[in-house]
Amino acid sequence: MSALDLGLSLLLTFVLHASLLLGAAWLAERAGLLRHPGVAELAWRIALFGALVSTGLQFAPLPAMPELPADTFAAARGDASRLPLAAPPAQLPTPRQMPAATIVPDAPAREAAGEAAATTAPADASRANTPRRADPLDLRALRLPSWSAGALIALWALVTGVAALRLFSQLLALRRLRRESGVLRADAPPQRHAEDLARGFGLAPPPLRCHAAISSPMALPGGAVLLPAWATAMPDAQQRALLAHEIAHLHRRDPAWRLLQRLALLPLSFHPLAHHAVRRLESLAEDACDAHAVQRLGSGRPLAECLAACLTHAGARAAHPALAVAMAGDAGPVVRRVTNLLEEFPMSPRSLSPAVHRTALTLALAAAIALPGLAVSTYAGPALAAGGWLENIFDDKGDNYSYRASDNGESLAVNLRGKVGFDATETDVVSLGAGARLQITETREGVTRAILFHGVDGRIVRDYRVDGDETTLDAAGRAWLAAALPRILRETGIDAEARGKRFLARGGADALLAEIALINSDYAARRYLQVLFANTALDDAQLKRALALTGAIGSDFEMRHALQAAFDSQKLTPAHQAQVLATAEDIGSDFELAELLGHFAETQSVQGAALPAWQRALATIGSDFEHRRVLESLIANGKDTPGAARVALESAAGIGSDFELRQVLESAAPATRADTATLGAWLRAAGGIGSDFEHREALVALIEAGPVDVPLATGVLVSLGDVGSDFEARQVLESLAEHMPNDAALIERFRAAARTLGDFERGQAEKALDRFYAAN
Repeated sequence: MSALDLGLSLLLTFVLHASLLLGAAWLAERAGLLRHPGVAELAWRIALFGALVSTGLQFAPLPAMPELPADTFAAARGDASRLPLAAPPAQLPTPRQMPAATIVPDAPAREAAGEAAATTAPADASRANTPRRADPLDLRALRLPSWSAGALIALWALVTGVAALRLFSQLLALRRLRRESGVLRADAPPQRHAEDLARGFGLAPPPLRCHAAISSPMALPGGAVLLPAWATAMPDAQQRALLAHEIAHLHRRDPAWRLLQRLALLPLSFHPLAHHAVRRLESLAEDACDAHAVQRLGSGRPLAECLAACLTHAGARAAHPALAVAMAGDAGPVVRRVTNLLEEFPMSPRSLSPAVHRTALTLALAAAIALPGLAVSTYAGPALAAGGWLENIFDDKGDNYSYRASDNGESLAVNLRGKVGFDATETDVVSLGAGARLQITETREGVTRAILFHGVDGRIVRDYRVDGDETTLDAAGRAWLAAALPRILRETGIDAEARGKRFLARGGADALLAEIALINSDYAARRYLQVLFANTALDDAQLKRALALTGAIGSDFEMRHALQAAFDSQKLTPAHQAQVLATAEDIGSDFELAELLGHFAETQSVQGAALPAWQRALATIGSDFEHRRVLESLIANGKDTPGAARVALESAAGIGSDFELRQVLESAAPATRADTATLGAWLRAAGGIGSDFEHREALVALIEAGPVDVPLATGVLVSLGDVGSDFEARQVLESLAEHMPNDAALIERFRAAARTLGDFERGQAEKALDRFYAAN
């Protein structure tokens, strides 16, 4: 996938995730589910920032764009600069020679109700009175040229750039206001009020500054409060009200949140719901600070009078930089706030409990993990030489296929629907399934030839046209068809199963290998390799040739499935397995490689010459998540393979994530009872965990996985020395005391470990040893 493809896919996926999250928050608010201001604020923040997280999880660590599953439409692609459409007929523009354009699956052909299945019919069957049931030039597809993908990205970049410039200008305006303002004297009444109110919030007194040109008090990034000149002459009650409101903003860190919210808005500048989210968050912040001020003052009237004074000085709209947390912004919301304050509308500054925060963050994390399953994958049409383009769409069963390519005025289009059978010489169609049809259109050297094979009244009908004119399929037409069909079948993978078996019947594996060597399409090459692996036993030389051809496949998805076919179909020695695994190292996608290695671990014994090859391939996986998946598969399926768990634990040293490493250790914990080498590997891997919590979870899993003898318990106590938290260490000791044997030396080591803890934790740990004394 090109950078343009990846960029557009990333952008569209981000927009999709943002729309889902923001739409969910909007609907929840409309349904009355966000009545609590704290819940509403948390929901809108998750909606605004969540798409950045979920999209990041979708594309990082950056893999090759995920290939589509085998039973759905997939695409093959390559280098357009090598399009050989102007070359002799023996060569065909192929997917592995060109990048993919926009891929849109064609709808299945809808044949007329009276059209019956066509069976074998003579090639020269009369067509004199046969009605045509389909348009031979009906090529249905949506082709998106490269400039459109680039234009979408450019338009987004322009909108985002303009918004970024506006945000930067607001930052400069804030800086200018601060620079032009003066510091209030330490003995000024507002300064005394600020010191008293700040103590109530548990804050240091904020610096107060004064500016004659502003119309509203505002909290600035950095912790300062900027007052208009007229505010210094207000009565004490109103001064305390406005200062309580602004200090509440500082207590809630609203200036920082406002800046973060505006930054999150930049890539969504075009999205109306994103703007709505920012407005709601800023409105909720003002309401929360009003509630704090009322709580401090005991009445909302002084703050209402202060807001009214702000409107008097500002007119219909307060003039202030958008990044400033101004007490009086738009007139409409301010009037609403004044009404609430004067009517003593119930207001509560109570924040959400930690339990609610934890629940919300858990749900947000679940959404962030689930949303990457929703992605927009676009293959934007590339800027091919001389305006060329390629589209290649198929399903894995080969019953539906669409191929279109163009370059330098020459083009080829193939459209297949349903089951189509070809003769042994590959010069003609000899059978059609119910509703099936095959359509080929080629323009070469200024001449356009098109043929449509479809069934009418149980016969195969061949509609043939030259430059749009219907004509008889004469000798010249048959010669064109005989030359076109073999290369079309080779590159498209149409009828690959039957065609591959024909090659095997004629010349064995060598004949099919020679044919595969001519294929440029990743998809077709994989299909023929699957036929090869499944239908013949390869000798050493043939396997080497087959793996070389597999290694030439550019698509990680197709290469993985071809190698998986080799594992499933061939009786491979450990040396042969090592050859297959060495080829797998060329797979760039962590997901595809993990799928292959996990499948290997499920179906093969990882031992002998295959073991180091498997480890080398696994070492190329950069994702801790995929690394862990493979190791868990090896542990789960290697119970009958000596040393499988030890191999997995040694490989686990390459996992950087404490969470993923702990998951592997928990999976391998039962296997540590098998031999001391596995236990040693487990304890060494556990030493790589930096998190005390994850370390404790792993050690407890080890203890509870089976009988605990003296060596295992000693190993746990040694490993416990790397746990810095007294609480986590005590949890491990309590679990160990419940399972360890009654051994005097071991108990003394236990007490020595407990003595490193604080008094309370030590007492709880040593209390767990009471079971031994009760037994005595």
